[in-house]
Amino acid sequence: MRRRDLLTVLGGGVSLPALGVAAGSQQNPPAGPALNYASVPAVFPGDAEAYFSEEKLRELVDITKPLPKLDYEVVAYNYPCWHPCSWFQKYFGDGWTQFQSLRDSKPLYPGHLFPKYPLWGEYNEADPKWAEREIETATRYGIDVWMVCWYWHEGTQRCHAQLEQGFLKAGNRRRLKFALMWANHDWSNHWPGTSEGKTALMSRQRHSETDMMRVIDYCIEHYFSHPNYWRIQGDLVLGIYSVQSLLRDLSADEWKRIAALMRERVAKAGLGNLHLQASSVTPAVAAKLKDLGFQSATLYHTLTPLLSTVPKGGRAPYGKLASQAIPYWRKLRSQCSVPFFPCCSVGWDNSPRVGASARMVTQRSPDQFERLMIAAKYFLAEAGGEAPPIVFLSSWNEWTEDHVLLPDTVYGFSYLEAVRRVFAD
Repeated sequence: MRRRDLLTVLGGGVSLPALGVAAGSQQNPPAGPALNYASVPAVFPGDAEAYFSEEKLRELVDITKPLPKLDYEVVAYNYPCWHPCSWFQKYFGDGWTQFQSLRDSKPLYPGHLFPKYPLWGEYNEADPKWAEREIETATRYGIDVWMVCWYWHEGTQRCHAQLEQGFLKAGNRRRLKFALMWANHDWSNHWPGTSEGKTALMSRQRHSETDMMRVIDYCIEHYFSHPNYWRIQGDLVLGIYSVQSLLRDLSADEWKRIAALMRERVAKAGLGNLHLQASSVTPAVAAKLKDLGFQSATLYHTLTPLLSTVPKGGRAPYGKLASQAIPYWRKLRSQCSVPFFPCCSVGWDNSPRVGASARMVTQRSPDQFERLMIAAKYFLAEAGGEAPPIVFLSSWNEWTEDHVLLPDTVYGFSYLEAVRRVFAD
């Protein structure tokens, strides 16, 4: 079925099983609202910036130069919030998962292709059998590593069953490497989202030496000893999402002393060196990273910093942001005191969380994403071998922010096919 025909059927409210979509082990998504999506063009007439064409890619990157033969590592962020979690159920009721926010979301403007549902239906990622299916899919399409968002708030963990009960008990787990990105940010209530964008603080992240020693001890005991834990140049990788949150609670000297103690504990456990990565670097901290004890930097999402000038409820086309992303990578690389790795984002739309106050990326498509990944390869080649050839992708499964590589009911496998063409083929 052609994509335009598929969208017309969805707009008419036909249920997904009628389209031959395979049902998952969990509930299938409901039929979409009766909107005629097919009548809205993918790119609006006269909007030359909306599309990231090959010509635009050539303006930013000299793709006539042959790429060196590099063994790229492709790292996809994994957002592990698609299974029942006792912490969420305390607030929202038994059996609640973030799929409910996806089901409750509504299109906000003509042609708004949202929500997008998993092609295989809703699922429980804490099930090892489901994890096996995801691992098989990821490795088949050229992904080497899952960088799993890890939620630890002073000993309270959230959504860790995906990793501990699903992935690490999957029979094929060794086919895919994994690492942790400690999502050390405050947790606000975006579930369910509100049309006014008002949120309540559910928990504030606090950093202390005592708690961070508990963090590293837990990681040593539960994760670091696995043979498929990801290493960069032989060193165990631990991503930290927010350097700013660390420095909000700790002085630079306090943090450096704690980082040294963390490394010491990893070494004493016989696990080698610890590689600390700033996972969402900003220009404000880029130059300080080496002095703070970090070894590398990247972005959790490339497009969100570029959306900061868009007003709440506003929209920006993918092509315009993709054109801005490449010079932004170069800016960060020039500012970072450690190696910087690029991140290629599928899209962005968090309206299921914050409703009409969302900043939304429009007119995304797999071919534009493919060109951004090609640009990332050339960006790494520009560094002349100063850093390992690592590319991050955001993300594997962030359904309520509309950056998903897993097959969905609109794009199918086309984003994964793009990854395979750029990196696996």
